[in-house]
Parts: sequence; structure tokens; C-alpha cells
Amino acid sequence: MVDNKRVIIASGGTGGHFYPGFALAQELRSRGWQVLFLVKKDDIARPALDEADFPYAELDMAALPRSLNPLAHAAFLAKLLRSAALAFRAAADFGPAAVFGTGSYVAFPAALAAALRGIPVFIHESNAKPGLGNRLAGLFCRKAALGLPSSYAAFRGRSVLSGTPVRADFGDARQASGARKTLGLDPDRFTLLVFGGSQGARRLNAAFISAARQLRTDIQAVHLTGRRNYAEVKAAYAAAGMEDWQGLKLFDYREDMPALYAAADLVIARSGASTVAELAQLEKPSILVPLPSSAGGHQKANALVLASAGAAVCVEEGDDFDARLSAAVRNFIGEPGRAREMRDSFARAGIPKGLGAASALADLLESETIRRRK
Repeated sequence: MVDNKRVIIASGGTGGHFYPGFALAQELRSRGWQVLFLVKKDDIARPALDEADFPYAELDMAALPRSLNPLAHAAFLAKLLRSAALAFRAAADFGPAAVFGTGSYVAFPAALAAALRGIPVFIHESNAKPGLGNRLAGLFCRKAALGLPSSYAAFRGRSVLSGTPVRADFGDARQASGARKTLGLDPDRFTLLVFGGSQGARRLNAAFISAARQLRTDIQAVHLTGRRNYAEVKAAYAAAGMEDWQGLKLFDYREDMPALYAAADLVIARSGASTVAELAQLEKPSILVPLPSSAGGHQKANALVLASAGAAVCVEEGDDFDARLSAAVRNFIGEPGRAREMRDSFARAGIPKGLGAASALADLLESETIRRRK
């Protein structure tokens, strides 16, 4: 048994960084642990933490400046030192058995404060290519839990492949025909799910509209535009002469993603860590379009984990992107065997199912904490 069942989780910044920490916190609370979150000032995670009644402290932390402006770097260093000092005080007051970072801006100051106090540090990295926060926090970590197979050398010997947590409703079994009927779609037609993440993706939206002009007689699609892009995308469909396309279901955002995945034969999406975890959980064939501006090219690295196993096709933006995306979709139409082969290829990708990931992270934390006490 663990005597001191208290943990600080440094999380937030983006949904992909926050949700693994949040899922871990819920699992640990069910095991009798007390959890304190460290999040960025005015973080998007605060409403979820308030609703779940998790206490948190805010660190006024920012990303490392990409410019060479010395004033920007001086301001960053000042915020880093203040954040580390606040994390140090939080650790002193709360007295945790461990600090767990999930890759946000606050991961490094939290890990630094824990190391200074002799508190074990753990991290979870959901991407195949670690971000700067986790690379720095990894200098102090006892174990790094990985969402995807990674070749990052610094974690070798200290890593365990845990998977990335996904929501519990991704475990609900759903039939494609039933999901399509619920959406008002033809239960027998080849169906695409297209989305670019919670904020959408303008270039991906435009490329799919271009492809749909050529392929609409052979497909139907559920297209999530992102809230900021809905009006623009709707107008673009109209300008392309597809305002009356009966095979299109256009939404700005939907919460019921498992049902939308179930309806789809093929997914076209960005390759953020959460999306890849969901695809792996459901073993859903996909065309992945990495965000070109993703930090360190991590979305391309994520996409290649699936593509190299044959479980996805990676189509990068660039010259002739619209034509290449259209050709990639056309290759699937009328070839159900290809989709089956891709589903079977998920076993080769070696990605643990996300439904068990929160439990695996909690097991890791408890086992390592017990080992330290012996």
C-alpha cells in the first residue's frame, strides 16, 4: 500500500495535454488519492477542474520564445523562475508522494521544483516526438509513460508504453449502419468523417471540398468544420455547387465523436495525439494530414507511427495537396478489402488501447512510489 496518497499533476495548455492528466486524476481519486493540479494562468482546463472539484494552482508560465529578442527571453526566464518558486511552495504545502507532468508549459517548472525537493517525477508524453516541456521535465523523471512508440533516445531505459487515455464512451460498441441512420445517411454508402480537431483546419477543409466535387457521387461525408470556420466552409460548398448535396452532413462541432467514428468507413483528419489515440482505440482506417506548423513536426511523427504499420495513409500539405488528397480517397472507394487490411494493421502499430491507459498510468505511479519507499 502507498502511505502518502497525494500527487501533483502538472497539466493543461491544450486538450491533448490536459485530458491524460485529468483521466489519471479521476482514476487516482477512485483509488483514494488526493490530487492537486498545477495549470497555466487562465488555462482552458479550469472549468473542467472546477466541475470535477479538483483543486488547482495557477502558474504564470508561457512558451519559450521562438525569436532572438533578448527582452522576450528575459521575460520568459522571469516567468519560469516565478513559476518554479510557486510550484516549490505548492509541493512544500501539499506534500505529494510524486509529481506527474503531461507535457504542458507547466511541466518543466513543476518537475524542477519536485527535483529540488527530492520528490519523484513522472511524465506522460502523448506524441511520438516529445515536446520541449517534456524533454526538459524528462531530465528529472523517474519514468516516462509513452502514448505512442517513440525513438526519443533520452527516455530509453526509463520509459513504458502506456497509451493515451480516451473517453469512456469510446468503448461503446456501435454498428456503422445504425450510426449512419441516426445521422440521416445512407446505411450502405461509402462514408467519410472529416475533421481538423476542435478548432478545425482551414486548409484541410478547402482540400476536402475540392475532392468532394469530383467524388460526391460515390461518397457521403460527415464534415466537422470547427466553430470558427463553419460559415466559411458552408459558403465554400455553395460556391462549389454543392449546397444541395444530400450526402453531406455539415457541423461546426459535435460531442458524440464515437458515433461519428462508427458511421465512417474512412477518417480524414489531422494527426494530433488525441486523434491518433482514438483511431487506435477504434482501429479505424484513416488519411492523416499533419499540421505543418506543429511544434517540432510532432504531428507528422504521430502520423508515421500508423502509416509505417499500414494502419493509415499520410498525406502532407504542399504542392498538389488537393489532387493528392482526392487520389488517396479514390483509392479506398470500392475497395473494402483495403480498409480491412488497415484495421488488421493496428496490431503491428503496437499502440496500447486508450481505455486502459489511465489505469496503466495509475499502476505505474503506485508501483514506483511503493518501490521508492522500500
